[in-house]
Amino acid sequence: MLSPNLFIIGMPKCGTTALAAYLQRHPDVLMSVPKEPHYFDAYYDNFGVDEYVSKYYRHFKGEKIIGEATPVYLRAPWALERLAEHFPKAKHIALLRNPVDRAYSHWWMFYSRAMDPLTFEEAIEACIRQGEDGLDNPQHWKTLVQRFQIGQSVIARPYLSNGYYARFLKKYFERFNREQLLVIQTEEFNQNTSFVLEKVYQFLEIEPYQAKDIRRHNEAYGMYTRQVFNVVKGLGLTRLTQSVPESARDRIKRVLAKVGKRQAVMNPETRERLMQHYAPHNSELEELLGRRMNWN
Repeated sequence: MLSPNLFIIGMPKCGTTALAAYLQRHPDVLMSVPKEPHYFDAYYDNFGVDEYVSKYYRHFKGEKIIGEATPVYLRAPWALERLAEHFPKAKHIALLRNPVDRAYSHWWMFYSRAMDPLTFEEAIEACIRQGEDGLDNPQHWKTLVQRFQIGQSVIARPYLSNGYYARFLKKYFERFNREQLLVIQTEEFNQNTSFVLEKVYQFLEIEPYQAKDIRRHNEAYGMYTRQVFNVVKGLGLTRLTQSVPESARDRIKRVLAKVGKRQAVMNPETRERLMQHYAPHNSELEELLGRRMNWN
């Protein structure tokens, strides 16, 4: 059986879409279609692993690296358990971003798509009240994934907890060797993309490849996109791009990124509060990885 050997496992809003796009251009790499199958976190009980492979990698043409990028696998321990069971020798990549910026970007994704009615400050308060409710239960998690995929309103908000990176990595290291994981800091990836890609190629043991057309991927939608999505929903539709072929979705997203100004700047007081909130989590992460993240 064809055996996937690469999983980009985290985290949302940290650059996984861009990394998957660059890797797909490499002649020795095959990435799944779609980019995020959500098989091991949400749809594992729907069909077997053999069908998962045949369904998402049907375009295989002998590539050395075969993988996917579902960036919530890292925080779903049941997904990690399933990966360890079926593909124990696979390599994994995690992208980690300043958790404050990550949280804001995650909120903006839902807010701009008219899936969350709350302001960022209101959403953070809701996260604190909510805690981990619904985010550590596989069946409830599946419901959340399904709702997101069709553009329904949020019923749980992972904005805050998705930034507790050390907690998730400790669960990862219980199941896999450290040599199987490459951790990339999103800020470095954005600032020196070619250099980071070289490290990725070394990690995957494939020849260096000069990626062309290096540009932003999965850009945040513009400020007026929310009105567009409200109109779409008013017409009885759900997610705007749901019925659009995969090949056309990236173009639509680039257009929507230009609808109005970019997302508003976070309130400085809110940023300071969140920096203090994440400080112990970031220190725990630095100790775990043995490196400074320099998130200020």
